[in-house]
Amino acid sequence: MSQLFIVGSRGIPAAYGGFETFAEELSTRLAARNQTVSVTCEQTSEDADRPDTYQGVNLLHVPTPDHALRPILADLIALWTCYHRGEPGDVVYLLGYGVGPFAWPLLKGLHAKEIEVWLNPDGVEWRRSHWSWGARLYLRFCSWLLPRHVDRLICDSTAIRARHLQNEGVDASHADVIEYGAPIVQTDDLTPSVRARRDQYLRQHDLSLGEYYIQVGRLVPENNLKLMIRAVSDPRVSRPLLIIANRDSHNGYYQTLRTLAADRGASEQVVFGGTVYDQPFLQALRLGAYAHLHGHEVGGTNPALVEAMGLGSLILALNTRFNREVLGRAGLYFGKSVEGLVRRLQLADRFSDTTIQEHQRRAVERVRSHYNWPRIVDAYERRIWDTATRPRPAPEPGPRRNAIRLDEPDGR
Repeated sequence: MSQLFIVGSRGIPAAYGGFETFAEELSTRLAARNQTVSVTCEQTSEDADRPDTYQGVNLLHVPTPDHALRPILADLIALWTCYHRGEPGDVVYLLGYGVGPFAWPLLKGLHAKEIEVWLNPDGVEWRRSHWSWGARLYLRFCSWLLPRHVDRLICDSTAIRARHLQNEGVDASHADVIEYGAPIVQTDDLTPSVRARRDQYLRQHDLSLGEYYIQVGRLVPENNLKLMIRAVSDPRVSRPLLIIANRDSHNGYYQTLRTLAADRGASEQVVFGGTVYDQPFLQALRLGAYAHLHGHEVGGTNPALVEAMGLGSLILALNTRFNREVLGRAGLYFGKSVEGLVRRLQLADRFSDTTIQEHQRRAVERVRSHYNWPRIVDAYERRIWDTATRPRPAPEPGPRRNAIRLDEPDGR
């Protein structure tokens, strides 16, 4: 049976972002089905004693230099590790395309060993405004180059797939859509201890159960947090906003948002709650909110949005093609004007219990029918099985001219 290598996240257990959560969910669920799965994990000098397995998943620790090019170097080292450990019929699943042209020799080497390479391109990374113009140009080139030279492209939404199919070198028959999943969790599923922690947390931040909005995601301009802060600081909006995100004092954008809230007299209306990786506790905070605000505009199927749907949240989302594909008729949409968001918040505040329950029901049903992990893991398992059972050509007599052996001194 093929082994699946997952490359491109910082590693598991998840403690950073969406790719890490996805890698943990997919790998552990496949391992529970007796699939052999390995996840490469970045390892610094401070991570000397990390375990070699996690819930049946092999953890391949790759030394990661503290360098501005850390993401690229980490992916290269991880791909090199997979090249040496992999066997014919195995699959290397690369999350993200940032390694770009630097991966070219390793991709050729993996193909020479009859190891398939899959790519999850995530969203439209090059559109993120925190990148310099040079980095954006590089990432846009990578988004054009890498999908043309992998065996399978796996997109998390049809909108992302359609974007990549505009690239003439991408074969539509090798471009799939497999979304992210989310659990369905209700308030009754929370343990008494988690509820007690949630209630204490709310008291510490002067928040009332069922009387706050929540936003979960990184502090980056593409999540439209300035828009949300301006809206909740409007006197017509009564509920505060709890932002669950990294509040690193070295993050310039975090300081910008704090200053914006203070300048608008909304320091008490905007609560920066920090990062929460304890999933039951995060679920409790989300279930305790009146509504979930989702301002992400760069990407396909966003994990934070799908998770909010699985919790039966009342959701107000930025009106993008990606968010509409995921949320459908299960929420409200707003544009990028403060007045428009204020009016949407006022509309949501006037909803009857029956209307709120209908939106919640639709959200949960979309997760149950489409964005559930068993269905998604089934899709990956089928593709792994297809790879393992696909007939392979007999070896050609003599050396292959196009094969690259990376373990030979001259690289040929």
